[in-house]
Amino acid sequence: MADATDDAPPPPPKKSGGGTLVNGIGIFVLTLIAVVAGGFINAKLHPLPDMQLDKDGRIKAIVPVAAGAHGEEGGGGKAAAVYYAIDPPLVVNFEDGSAVRFLQITMEVMAHDQKAIESVQKNIPLIRNNLLLVMSNRNYQALMSREGKEKLRAEALAELRAVQKKAGGPDVDDLLFTSFVVQ
Repeated sequence: MADATDDAPPPPPKKSGGGTLVNGIGIFVLTLIAVVAGGFINAKLHPLPDMQLDKDGRIKAIVPVAAGAHGEEGGGGKAAAVYYAIDPPLVVNFEDGSAVRFLQITMEVMAHDQKAIESVQKNIPLIRNNLLLVMSNRNYQALMSREGKEKLRAEALAELRAVQKKAGGPDVDDLLFTSFVVQ
């Protein structure tokens, strides 16, 4: 009878059920540490600009002005350029043969005088109306060339300046197309 008990296989070793759980928690903690450290390093390398709420309720970044940027320290340089995005983008449709096409343009006004930008903001409904009228009824082929786009930009700038002059606001320096989509 002693032989029967000796031939029985030994019982399997007891496994602790926490091995997988401990490994999972360890991986989670290491991942969390990597994410936090990466965020900290990113914040040090690329700090966020100071933000401010403007009078229209939009959040804008405060860009520090370098000394002498307004011509205060000799040199007689111009003031830094100020930009204002005409938002939302302007969209018009026009015909190309038998097809109806759409043109979407995102524009920004550039000026070296903050009062000119404030005047544009005040008159934006009239400006948008006049720009839409200038942009409509265009030839598709002409819009696809660089010269056609530049001609449209020059006409839009002239219209913007006409509105500024009529409203008694300072003149703007330029009108830039930041997005130009034809579909």
